[in-house]
Amino acid sequence: MPVHPSSVGKILFTYYPLCLTCMTTILNSLTLIILYQKVFRQRPTIRYMRVIALIDIFILYGWNLDHFFRLKFGFEVDRLTVLSCKLSTYINHFLNQSSAWLRVWMCVDRFCALNHIRQRRINNQHRRVVFFIIFTLIIVALVNLHLPIFACYSLSYNNETKIAGGSLYFRLYPSWSYINLALYNIIPFILMLTFNMLIIRHLILIKKTSSLQQSRIRHTSISMPILLSAFLFCIMTTPPAVIFAFYHKQLQSDIFQNLLLSLLDSIKYTYHSLSFFLYFITLIEFRKEFFRLLHCRFINRNRLSQIINVVTNRRATQYKTTSIPITTITK
Repeated sequence: MPVHPSSVGKILFTYYPLCLTCMTTILNSLTLIILYQKVFRQRPTIRYMRVIALIDIFILYGWNLDHFFRLKFGFEVDRLTVLSCKLSTYINHFLNQSSAWLRVWMCVDRFCALNHIRQRRINNQHRRVVFFIIFTLIIVALVNLHLPIFACYSLSYNNETKIAGGSLYFRLYPSWSYINLALYNIIPFILMLTFNMLIIRHLILIKKTSSLQQSRIRHTSISMPILLSAFLFCIMTTPPAVIFAFYHKQLQSDIFQNLLLSLLDSIKYTYHSLSFFLYFITLIEFRKEFFRLLHCRFINRNRLSQIINVVTNRRATQYKTTSIPITTITK
């Protein structure tokens, strides 16, 4: 019996968010383990990468996983109760905007490092990075604080109680969608693009003027994943966010059956699972630490099996030497 193309697409869009969530959890957890190794501890920029990897894990457990629940089981977590709607709306906006702005600060930090503006003491560099991370999280939390207070309410429709994501006090959407578009995409996009162009310019100057090969490698290696991450952010998250902000009602019509909305969200959330691959491709130290961890794991397993074999053989030999032959017993 031939399978209809729409059913294949529905199956794909149903299970892809679940697979993406599981894969991102594993890969970003591995990324965190590698970035906490000794070789990365002296680099302040790595602190941004750690926090971003952690936030990207939690992002996929929000609206991304809701696509799986909606298409598979027919419900959404943020539409179960008013409380779940408030918490889901707030946390999802907070995580998405925090991830974007931490990437902006990472580009700014790299640009300052290339300009030698940063302070010389390593402790001050790490403290400043920690300050910007905490400052960003607090500001983003305060900007979205109105969502759990005013957003989401229950209403009766055809003798059924439904949860609406708007507000009873004022018209929240589409005004907030446009503000979120600016905070999550437009402003970070402009800032990332600006600082990325400046970083590329300084890398070209370093390549032309620096006589030390090691200095060029040191500056280029940490700058490459930041550049690629910023450009992919602009490409993979901005178009879906723009379409979602201006054409959300059209995407939820019966013609598209929410599949196009799932496709756009899948493109956006796939970006948050790419950290491991970006660092693995562009960072030599990341690859070395990854293979070192695998090697240690493999060696430890081999040693454990060798110890088990030695102990078993020793016991078997001891049994052979101390056992009494059957012929002596029969005599």
